[in-house]
Amino acid sequence: MFEELRNYFPRGLVQPESGFRFSTDSLLISSFVSVSGRARVLDLGTGSGVIPLGIMLRNPDKGVTVTGLEINPDMVVAAQENVQKLGFTEEIQIVHGNVCQPDFAPAGSYDLVVSNPPYRSEGKGKACPDESRNKARFEVECDLDAFVATASRMVRNRGRVCFVFLAERLTELVNSFTRHKLEPKRMKFIHGRTNSPSKVVMLEAVKDGNPGLIVEPPVILFGQGNMLTEKAVQYCPFVAK
Repeated sequence: MFEELRNYFPRGLVQPESGFRFSTDSLLISSFVSVSGRARVLDLGTGSGVIPLGIMLRNPDKGVTVTGLEINPDMVVAAQENVQKLGFTEEIQIVHGNVCQPDFAPAGSYDLVVSNPPYRSEGKGKACPDESRNKARFEVECDLDAFVATASRMVRNRGRVCFVFLAERLTELVNSFTRHKLEPKRMKFIHGRTNSPSKVVMLEAVKDGNPGLIVEPPVILFGQGNMLTEKAVQYCPFVAK
């Protein structure tokens, strides 16, 4: 039963009617992260649990465990239901908590911290009438620097931190990473089409790491006729489901 549901991921996931709907970005970063055997992973702002589920499906039989932190209680319930539906209750734990108050585990508890944080500063962009969606899209509860600060606190020394974020705010992201002792090591831009500017970037850093950044080839999502490109599907098969 679990196998069939896993094969269709992310189709059929539970998402509250009022609240943030997961995007392609959460699927892509689950392919971007590098996960070692028996890694302890933390997802900050897990929503309906898409990133933890994607990481588990991309890294079977590695003994990985994932904690998803989420402030919205409705999202916590949805994420827990999705984890149960796909049969990962022993590997994934969903925790109700605030990124700005990282009291759910001791510092340095994780080998990898990943996040798809709110993209827009509060007051910049059109607000959403749904309060839950507004908090997921805008930095209402915690701003970017708070997400990065918590990521740096919770990851072990030489552990990795991966964020997916707006390309137009890349300078802010890099500055926040370096301010919190996270050295950027790997970057990949996401483009809608070949001739369009990148709107989203994925960045991996190492805590207290040495300088040395690799910019990987970009992901081009769509070709002619609004069809997903073959390379995009090869990179992240989830986007085609």
